[in-house]
Amino acid sequence: MNSDHRVHWARSILACAVAIAALAQTGLAVGQQSGRSTFDHLRTTFPLTGVHAVTPCENCHVGGQMAGTPRQCDYCHRPGSRIATTFKPANHVQTNEACNTCHRSAATWAGARFNHTTVAPGTCMTCHTGFVAPGKPANHLATAASCDTCHRTVAWVPAGFNHAGVAPGSCETCHFPGGAGLAMPSNHIPYKTTLLAGSTMGCDACHRSTTTFTAETMNHNNSQGNGSGMCTGCHLRGTSYLGNMTRNSLNHSGTGTDCSQSGCHRPLGNTGSTYRSWGG
Repeated sequence: MNSDHRVHWARSILACAVAIAALAQTGLAVGQQSGRSTFDHLRTTFPLTGVHAVTPCENCHVGGQMAGTPRQCDYCHRPGSRIATTFKPANHVQTNEACNTCHRSAATWAGARFNHTTVAPGTCMTCHTGFVAPGKPANHLATAASCDTCHRTVAWVPAGFNHAGVAPGSCETCHFPGGAGLAMPSNHIPYKTTLLAGSTMGCDACHRSTTTFTAETMNHNNSQGNGSGMCTGCHLRGTSYLGNMTRNSLNHSGTGTDCSQSGCHRPLGNTGSTYRSWGG
């Protein structure tokens, strides 16, 4: 056999070897795909859900090694991991807990529910700075108290503000329209204009409880009736202000004047006595 025939046979054999290798590789790939589709991954106690369901096997099983693949999230989800994947950002809450302690979905990091069980009281601002976790909004009442003094860990509202240390007469520092605390409703009694020096009275002149507004005792602020202390400002029939005060028409006694000047109700025109009751 001459040299030309030998070269031809050698090339033919080499081509056949390459074709066989390619077929073998294709068969292996098909076999692997078939194995993925039929293998029950739940048997490994690591269910393939969310992003994990479409992640190629070799991303986790490097080198075809199946046994001993770690199940802990932070084995892959950490800087420097041998598997290219996402990990904690720089502004993540500082914690050594496993990812799945808070993150419940394998499809998204959003919707995490942080477990505050091990958080030390008074340390809320460690995370709640507005950068790591939501912080105080711009209209939050001015306070240096820790968040957990008023807020619970399940939601920001409702909050039970601790009024200890609040200076008497300073309620309207927070309790004003648009402020952090509840403001007077539009049908509140107009004490600022109908009571003597009422504009200088604080909410706590009448409201005695910091847990409810309904536990109040009316403070008439030494008003004698008439002028700036006009009784009819609140007690005139037809007014719809809050409260269970007695209301009547101006002429119910035929005098046609303010209650205190009628000669029937205290102080009966006597400037030396303050309002005490409707009796004579």
